[in-house]
Amino acid sequence: MRFQRLIQIPIFGLFILLLWLAAYPLATQFEVDWFLRLDPLISLGAMATARTFIASLAWGFLVLGLALFLGRVFCGYLCPMGATIDFADWVTSRKKRGSIQNSFEASGKYRNLKYLALFFIIGTSLVGISSVFFMSPLSLITRFYSFVIYPLVLMVSNLFLDAFRPVFPFIGLDRLSFVYLKVPSFNTNLFIASLVIGILLLGLVQRRFWCRNLCPAGAILAFFSLRPLFRRNVSDLCTRCRRCVHSCPMGAIGEDFISTSHSECLTCLKCREICPEEAISFKIAVRTPTPVPEINLGRRKVLTAGMSGVAAAAITMTSLSHLHGGDNPRALRAPGLIRPPGALPETDFQARCVRCGECMKGCLTNTLQPVWLEAGISGLWTPKITARLDGCEQNCNACGYLCPTGAIRPLGLVDKTYAKVGTAHIIQTRCIAWEQDMTCLICDEICPYNAISSQFKTGHPVTVPVVDENKCNGCGYCEAKCPVTGDSAIVVEPTGELRLSSGSYQEKARALGLVFHAKTSVEDHFILDTPRGLDQSPEGRPAKKEAQQDSGLPPGFTVED
Repeated sequence: MRFQRLIQIPIFGLFILLLWLAAYPLATQFEVDWFLRLDPLISLGAMATARTFIASLAWGFLVLGLALFLGRVFCGYLCPMGATIDFADWVTSRKKRGSIQNSFEASGKYRNLKYLALFFIIGTSLVGISSVFFMSPLSLITRFYSFVIYPLVLMVSNLFLDAFRPVFPFIGLDRLSFVYLKVPSFNTNLFIASLVIGILLLGLVQRRFWCRNLCPAGAILAFFSLRPLFRRNVSDLCTRCRRCVHSCPMGAIGEDFISTSHSECLTCLKCREICPEEAISFKIAVRTPTPVPEINLGRRKVLTAGMSGVAAAAITMTSLSHLHGGDNPRALRAPGLIRPPGALPETDFQARCVRCGECMKGCLTNTLQPVWLEAGISGLWTPKITARLDGCEQNCNACGYLCPTGAIRPLGLVDKTYAKVGTAHIIQTRCIAWEQDMTCLICDEICPYNAISSQFKTGHPVTVPVVDENKCNGCGYCEAKCPVTGDSAIVVEPTGELRLSSGSYQEKARALGLVFHAKTSVEDHFILDTPRGLDQSPEGRPAKKEAQQDSGLPPGFTVED
């Protein structure tokens, strides 16, 4: 097996493993979003748009430093998008005549597109609008495997279990007879599948078409790889057999078979491995010829791409659906746009969020879903709570610890309880109790915070549900379990949401007169008491539960301070 594959395959396996572990209960011994932090486009783009240094994304600078020494090894060895494209190219490979067409000079028709895409993204970032998520390879491929491949794997696994369920008792695997895997559902998954499959099919035009011509992260690495310390060298033994030119996955070798575009070279060593004369080697600090010009960008093209990004961002910001910052939600905000607990104020949230889908993949109840245009084009694919699908489990805080950019703050379980995401509102004309005078206690009984009570009201022979807004944190369980067909009779809206860039949610909620006393829900041994090695505060949930037990009160009751 080739040297590149010996490294690339285990690295890709690690990516899949970490993505699988991005789930509840969250593993504390791994940074499961580590690959996303390696993408220099995510690192630089998120910091530029947010106008701040994000320490968790500092890994991207290490990748850029690595490019100064080894060239674009990230693209050739570490990037899961590159590994997926290599596999797709292998599946769809075909013999092509005229190997010289793969030379650097002959295959550069679309090469400048990735640089123009990069300057477009820079232009939008200057205005404060993030467009990184459109073309970040790590963001794209993480969404693809999270929203498309992961549910398909679980679905196929269930089909396998169903097929062999009658056989399991006879082969000593009785427990498997009762196993059923919950298959998550994701909005926009068909669009994401079509987008990534389209990128993979571009390999029919050129091998690694995305990496050669479209990837803006590759463009950043290309600038840092113009003169790497470790370079391709060709000796006098070369017989001009053209094998290296034909086999290069990036078309980085010139027509003379000697010159090398280091900005395109992945250091995959394939040319060295197939050379029949062993004339090719990779050496340190050797002088080698390069095609001229290696990067052919005119000032006019750069300015046009950058200004196009600025203009696109400005138009986006003047869109009616665009959500600006501010303490109060805008009147035209979509009523169902409920952000996850711990989400930063909207402007900062959209600036940092790279739409990787990690928070949605790890959501315990599958309530986090990507949005389409509820928040304008700038909010595309950002996460929202879909309460009608399911509620936000109060004992799960995985989303904040899965977010690589800090768009969702990592909160302890106690602070997360006070991160109010909205307020439940009863639509009386749809409610069974209010409208039809029929007894219904579901929302009252399901509310984890005792924010809903059944009361007698004048003109109604049965009790009707009433919401105490100061006790409701917007978890959405009432909306999810409402028995009304179609739209729920009780809905969560962003009214009263609490979103802080810093500081304690608990202190802020108490200052506003909010009181949240959650009932127990998830079993104790599944609670994320110390996510990622971080200790909970002395007022964390376990200590509180002990106090409840000592008080002699039943679950759901607390002793007031």
